Amino acid sequence: MVRGNRLAAAALAAALLSAACPDLWAQTSAEPAPVPDKVPVVLDPKVEQPAVSPATIEEGRGEPIHTPAAPVGSVNQSGLASWMSPTVGHVPLHADYRAVWFPDEPVSGQPTNLGYVEQDLSLSFPIWQDSENEWSASSHVRAEVFHTGAMLPDTHEPFPNELWNIHLGTNYRHLFDNGWIGGASVNLGSASDKPFSTINEMVVGANLSLRVPQGEHNAWLFTLNYSTNSEFLNGIPIPGVAYFYAPVDWFQATIGVPFASIIVRPLDDLTLQLSYAPITTIHARATYRLLRPVRIYTAFDWGPESYFRAERLDERERLFYYDKRLTAGMQVVLSQHVSLDLSGGYDFDRFYFEGKRFTDRGHNRLDLGEAPYAALRIDIRF
Repeated sequence: MVRGNRLAAAALAAALLSAACPDLWAQTSAEPAPVPDKVPVVLDPKVEQPAVSPATIEEGRGEPIHTPAAPVGSVNQSGLASWMSPTVGHVPLHADYRAVWFPDEPVSGQPTNLGYVEQDLSLSFPIWQDSENEWSASSHVRAEVFHTGAMLPDTHEPFPNELWNIHLGTNYRHLFDNGWIGGASVNLGSASDKPFSTINEMVVGANLSLRVPQGEHNAWLFTLNYSTNSEFLNGIPIPGVAYFYAPVDWFQATIGVPFASIIVRPLDDLTLQLSYAPITTIHARATYRLLRPVRIYTAFDWGPESYFRAERLDERERLFYYDKRLTAGMQVVLSQHVSLDLSGGYDFDRFYFEGKRFTDRGHNRLDLGEAPYAALRIDIRF
């Protein structure tokens, strides 16, 4: 009967995955073997969330599992994951390095190609914590170095040689006597080809959260998110509410507005995950454990990046990048504290444009050819 319930849940997950990307649901992936209380909650996973990786999901057999590599170029979907944990005072020291190579591919309508190398370095650590409080800090640097002679077609300016996303943040959570957990986070940084050039290239983000338990495993989740570099309602505080539901140890779902996710483990070694955040952020993933330290996964991702180009003519405009990616990879847990991830895939439906929002995607637009890519990630936590 239990196995039948698991298969039914798997069918539900497959239907959701199919709805998100009809021809690609088999490419999905997830965190290995979730525990009911530790579902990743995504609000704005692209740029402005704290550089804290999703809550580590451990298997029922007690094996420590490091978070699998985030989809290449689709920023780590940490969001509010650490805030929604039912425990306080367990923030690890976490360092993460990732490098991705994209070969030169044609730029539509121009006699040139575009290729680049992307590198990410993240660090988070506790400042002070006990059984009722945790105060942590985080930093993240993304550097994209381009090889291209492309021009922005409407303003006739050269495409940037580099793009940077740098931010620092701090996060505080408190466990109240009634079991509620409240949190607050702020981060400051710059996303630009010339970071911190002026105040107009600065980025500010802030978040508030409240976790209200409902029974042993379930909870109501309330959030308020603000960012000056978000895809959805940029510069406007966005309230959120969701219900976390975990009736059994192999199924958990967070259903709400404006974020939602589902994780299902139909078999002991297979985990499926799907998450969504407005407007175009979708992450679907399937992970299979071959051996105790080795996992393989496949994923589909769709999402944006955005930067404030220093020489832009309108200070309100940003340089957006959109793509869709299919990924296959292998994660090897080298020790209790270190994991290595090797992956590759196919990047398609790729384009840049400059504007205030997604509806401006016809201005200064560059369409790029489809491309393979390769990635390496090293994850360390104590």
